[in-house]
Amino acid sequence: MISQGWRAAIGAAGAVAFCWGVAGAVHMGFEHQGSNGRGANYYGLPEGGWGYEIALLAGFIVSVYSTPGLLRRAAWWPSMSLSAGAGAGVVAVLSLGQEPRHWVAAALLWATGIAAPLVNRFWGRHHPL
Repeated sequence: MISQGWRAAIGAAGAVAFCWGVAGAVHMGFEHQGSNGRGANYYGLPEGGWGYEIALLAGFIVSVYSTPGLLRRAAWWPSMSLSAGAGAGVVAVLSLGQEPRHWVAAALLWATGIAAPLVNRFWGRHHPL
């Protein structure tokens, strides 16, 4: 069984990677990559954005699998690792630019960081693993 400290560290690493990928995606923007001929269009990050794509996908996978273990605990502090990742994302997105899209992304990441401990407080403690 993994300890709460390791679980929180893994969750924080995943959240930081995911939020850094979101910051890069907001900064670089998406571009049209092609279509399949049946009306579906594909979008992705432009050339040079592969690091952000890897961070976005890997961070998402790690965060999805670690979030239930962080939020559904009697202790409050493991849920703060998700808030730390969101805080790092706010810093990353605002350091990449100051346009309105950066501020909107920063506000959404900030709201997500605030929501994690509140979800633990009002829902997670009553539904422990």
